[in-house]
Amino acid sequence: MKQWLFIICTISLFACKKNGGEVAISKLVVLNDSASALSARIKFTLNRLTDASISITDQSTGETKRTAISKEKINHNITVTQLKENTTYSFRVHVPVGGAGDEWSSVEQSFTTARIPAFVKAFYDPAVNTLNESEGSHFLFNNRGTPRGCIYMIDHKGRMVWYRTTKNPLKVVRLTNKNTLLCLEDENNTPYGDGNVIMELSLGGDTLFYVKQNTKDFTRSAHHDLCRNHRGNIVAVTNVIKSGGSIPGDGLLELDRNGKKVWEWTTFDSPDAAETGIHNQPWINSVVQDSDNNYIVSLRSFSQVWKIRASDGVIMWKLGKGGNVEMNAADEFMFQHYAHRNPAGDLMLFDNGSAERPLSRLMSFSIDEQQKKATTKIKTVLPSSLYSNIMGSSMLLPDQNLLTASSTNSKFVKTDAAGTVLWSIKVAEPFYRAEFVGNPFANL
Repeated sequence: MKQWLFIICTISLFACKKNGGEVAISKLVVLNDSASALSARIKFTLNRLTDASISITDQSTGETKRTAISKEKINHNITVTQLKENTTYSFRVHVPVGGAGDEWSSVEQSFTTARIPAFVKAFYDPAVNTLNESEGSHFLFNNRGTPRGCIYMIDHKGRMVWYRTTKNPLKVVRLTNKNTLLCLEDENNTPYGDGNVIMELSLGGDTLFYVKQNTKDFTRSAHHDLCRNHRGNIVAVTNVIKSGGSIPGDGLLELDRNGKKVWEWTTFDSPDAAETGIHNQPWINSVVQDSDNNYIVSLRSFSQVWKIRASDGVIMWKLGKGGNVEMNAADEFMFQHYAHRNPAGDLMLFDNGSAERPLSRLMSFSIDEQQKKATTKIKTVLPSSLYSNIMGSSMLLPDQNLLTASSTNSKFVKTDAAGTVLWSIKVAEPFYRAEFVGNPFANL
């Protein structure tokens, strides 16, 4: 059940005139509900263009914290995160006055947060998942179940510090470099990673972008992944069908902030994209924009990773068995997921393996793009108990250890370079991927 809290302040409150004149606040509203009980948005209007911040106190513990400053606005919308469920908080609005560090503070108001839904707790139970990571570390993952999905963030202790439920099953979520969340939802309950709704959300719960298939220029269904590019546009992996539906393909579709198509590429566009004798969908399962603004995609069916030039759709290189990048044959990967640049600048991926080689590996490669030559940098074999033939992800952590989603085993783990498990997080069902996201709340 949604719980919307409205606190309307219609009485003007004044600071001393010698400190910059009167400050009046109105239309004070607190938004918090069970869709995201651990965060709240506090909206209000001031009578002048100015900065503002909020101090908020947990009435059960007396702990007080202060939000980041909302800069030079009349209408403010401040997000408060890392709250507790079913807890009463008091708060004040603060506005600087004068030039000597003085500030005006509003009268104290209060609200009580909503309860976390049972299905959210059922998927992830902090009581059986504890960590001891560096303070400020956070991990992102999502529940892909029906009828509703949920995005989770846990902190360095394994505590659920943020979540948001979605109206429909959620196929994938990504945190952008703007600290927003890209989501692919599925109203049609289709199998695999397909979806028909693309959204971008703020951590406070504002919808920043929304488009539904067959509206605007979103004419193909999306699947498996999406990213935000250097223009601030959304690039999604799409399904592309040719020859009356007999030849399935994949594509990339760039939509601007109004849902208008800016650029599109498909696996049928280039002569060297076609693979003779292969009639299965290429099954692109990840897309990222490289530092040169071109795109790196993982094609599961081909056991290859490609780099696509954004200006004309030319395939710049193909890494993997049968590709055009020279590599050690023993390091060829199988049915991989989550190809991306790690912090060292190397191409990293989760090597799923298969029945032919039922072991999953974490791989990274330094690629000389001019010479088309790959040098293996990381080659970590996971314990057989963590073999995941579908889905999965791997990342290089700041301490040089590795984060892996063993998706079919419903867990993600931290290992060292030798594959020794340092800790493990268990969830209730298989999921797509897990990501280390640093501290997305630092500026809230």
